[in-house]
Amino acid sequence: MQSSWSCPTNGPTKWTGWDWERAWQLALRRTNGMSAELINCTQIREFLTAMDEAFIGGDCKKFEKALIALLDHCAELVNRGDYQQWW
Repeated sequence: MQSSWSCPTNGPTKWTGWDWERAWQLALRRTNGMSAELINCTQIREFLTAMDEAFIGGDCKKFEKALIALLDHCAELVNRGDYQQWW
């Protein structure tokens, strides 16, 4: 996943406030409308916890990795037919 807010591969790994806002908005678009069953799913909770911890620590690489894992996991659930798309 390549985007304009990806962490730099060298040099400082700090995002601006705007970068964090855009990243959280992407996560919220995926989680809004999620069923209670999915919100309580251990794996999804782990992704959300990792993103929260990364945000608190200012670790954009960890946040991005957890966000991509969340997006991929949700897409996989829908593609397998386990759930209808909610985002």
